[in-house]
Parts: sequence; C-alpha cells; structure tokens
Amino acid sequence: MEVKGVDLAQIYSENVTAKILQVAHRGLKQQAPLPTYPESVPQSGPNAGKYEHREADFWTCGFFPGSIYALLERAVKFPRALSVPEHVRTQVADQLLRVGRHWSVAINEMSSRTDTHDMGFIVQPALQKDWELTGNKESFQGVANAAYALASRYDERVKAIRSWDVAINDRYSITDMETNFLVIIDSMCNLDLLYFVGYQLNDQSLIDIATTHADTVMSTILRPDYSSYHLVNFDPRTGQAQAKMTNQGWKDESTWSRGQAWSIMGFAQTYTWTKDVRYLETAINCAQYFISRLKEGKIKWHHPLVPKWDFDAPQENVEDPLRDVSAGVIAANGLFIIHQALQSLPAARSAMLLDPTENFLEMALLIVHGTLDMSLDRDFASFEDISPKLANGVGANEEIRLKESRFDAILRNATANNNEHAHKRYWDHGLVYADYFLLEFGNKLLRAGLV
Repeated sequence: MEVKGVDLAQIYSENVTAKILQVAHRGLKQQAPLPTYPESVPQSGPNAGKYEHREADFWTCGFFPGSIYALLERAVKFPRALSVPEHVRTQVADQLLRVGRHWSVAINEMSSRTDTHDMGFIVQPALQKDWELTGNKESFQGVANAAYALASRYDERVKAIRSWDVAINDRYSITDMETNFLVIIDSMCNLDLLYFVGYQLNDQSLIDIATTHADTVMSTILRPDYSSYHLVNFDPRTGQAQAKMTNQGWKDESTWSRGQAWSIMGFAQTYTWTKDVRYLETAINCAQYFISRLKEGKIKWHHPLVPKWDFDAPQENVEDPLRDVSAGVIAANGLFIIHQALQSLPAARSAMLLDPTENFLEMALLIVHGTLDMSLDRDFASFEDISPKLANGVGANEEIRLKESRFDAILRNATANNNEHAHKRYWDHGLVYADYFLLEFGNKLLRAGLV
C-alpha cells in the first residue's frame, strides 16, 4: 500500500498481525490478571528474539494490549487493510477481542492508581479503544478512573501534574516529595486522557488541569529553540524550577530524541482539544527542531530520518549511530496530527504558521518508510495454511495457528534508556511502544482515508 507515493505496505502486512498474535497467545496460557507485560526484545544474548517482560505496573504495560486493539480496529473498521489469509479472516476479529480482553484485565484493575502519571499510556491504548469499538462500559469506567487518578497528582502551587514520585539513578537520588516535584516531557502525552474524559463527562476541572500543565511544560521544559529538557525538578513550596536535567538522555543540556518526539505529539494533541493556536505553534516549532536535527545526518550516515537516540550524544560509529526507532514513529504520529490541524485551518492562517518548504505529512511518511527500510525485522510471522479437514473455514473454537517469527517485535533498533547513570541501561532492541506507535500511525492514515 502506498500513501502519496510512499510504500508503507509492511504496516498492514500479515506479518504484523501474526507477530502480535504469537505473543498474545502466550498470555492465554496464564490466568488473568497477567503478572508481567512485554517490554523489550534483545537482539543478542541468551534471550535474543524473545520479549523480556516487566512487572504489570510498569509504565509500558498498556502498549502491547494497545497493539492488539490497533489490529482489532482494522478488523472492525478497515478490513481491507488487514492482510490475513481468507481462511482466518472471519475469525481474526473474535481472536483479537478475546486476547485483547484477556491482556486488559490487569490494566483495568490498576486504573485507579495514583502513584504514576502514566495513566494515559496505561489505559488508553486498550481500554479506551475497547470502549470505542465495543461499547464496553467497564472499559470506559477504567478510563474515567484513570483520568481522576491522574488529576489527583496535580499541584496548584506548581501548576503541574507530578510525573514521578522519585528519581533514582547512579548520579542522583531525589526522594523527598516535600521539597521536590518532578515533571518530565513525556507528561504531555498523558494530557489527552484528561481532555477525553473531561469532555465525555463534562468536567471542566480535568480540562483546566490539562491545559495548565501544558502551559507549565511550555514555559519550563522547552528551551528557547524549542528543544526539550527531559526532566525538571520544581520546588513545590515555591512552584519554581530548581533543576533541569535528564534521566534517559545523554546529558542534561542535550536533546533526547524520544523526549522531543513526546513534545511534538503532546502539544499537537493539546491543540486538537483546545483549538488554541499557541499549542499548534509550539508543536510546529518542536517538530521543526526535530526535523532539523534529522537533516544533520543526510550525508553522514544511512537512513538519516531514523533518529539518533540523543541528538547530541557522541557516536562510537559515526557512519552508523545508535538509533531509537521509537522516537521516529512517535514523532511521525505527532507530525501527522499537525498536518491534520493545518488542513482544518483557513488557508491564510495555515500559511502564517507554516514554512512553505515544510510538509509535515510527507516528512511523517518518509520517517516511517525509512524506519521500515532500516529496522523492520525480516523474519516474518504468518498464519499456517488450513488443513484439508477445515477446507470450508476454521471452526469458531479452532485456535488460529501461526508460523512464528524468531523475533517477537516488529521493529528493531529502539533504545529505551542509554543514560550512563541508569540502573538499567539497554539499547538497540525491539520495544513494545515502537511497535504500538507504528501500528497507530498506520491507523491514523486509515482514519484519514489516505490508505
């Protein structure tokens, strides 16, 4: 399948559905709620090719169930974009819903957590999509619970939502919540949860908290050139920033590429809810910074549109720097939201905001195309051929059978955390949210009628 002449067929291939199901079926062997969730796939070592799991309450838990629901959305709303063999086509939606619900039990049970700001990442990919596709009121209640849990972390003195309670690595140990208030750039992408529930339940307080938080991030975490810090520590007694640093990037003053991607998507999402052009302008400026840093690699290394893990980090191999494909696909999602926002504005207003040489849709497509070309795992999964006795179709209770890939993730070459002081430092692997945002980008194109 091509979009504007860019080949993105692999986003909709049999391989992606089979890979998600091969991992999802393993979860069916355990009773729900599941105790752990997939996070990263190492490319070497004793566990090479298989998902390494994190505890169920880790912030990434929502993305694998979200990938299941991204495919369910295709099966229900865009069946022509779900490339599966005919003998399983009538059964795939039921299978996806079955495994999606199984993988979502733990997500629903933790929907009232107040110990983390990542509630949007945790509940929206699966529970919100379950409610939108099936009308499951229990799932909507989980999303609503999560919004109010997130709002409970707002502090009027700081005018922000506390991201982390503590920050501990080999360099610093910030644990006193009375004198420290930690906010990270990632937080911009959990505001969508507050807006969604705020408008669903007509609760202006949730909307106001989200918008106030966005203003605080804009004024304190973004630099004058619209690059971003990762982490700002406020003094909750005064509301003033007392330190600006990193936790996952290279250095405090460097620009961690995934953090910059979060800023693009988060401010773009905030604009879609508020229609306040300040947030669109900010998203555009963050995007232009991201794109300008990508262009630095144009003649220096292959696939320059696949971002370095940190735009300023030194590279051991200057011709093949360490990348983070998750940063690229997250940024592509944000760029697409900007594109849609600009399309909805009057031409004169759009022209005022946009550099005439910048085409955010084209850049998003090229980033994803470059990511697929460089980092798509080529050991494809598929569906097994039907046996003769089932020549008229798979029975309703017959398990879909797969030819599994030896590598669980769709994409390689993500970098979760390469900060030199991190307790868990890992890089160049498959990553659950890289795959999720790749599938979500594909769905954005479908919703817009571009595929």
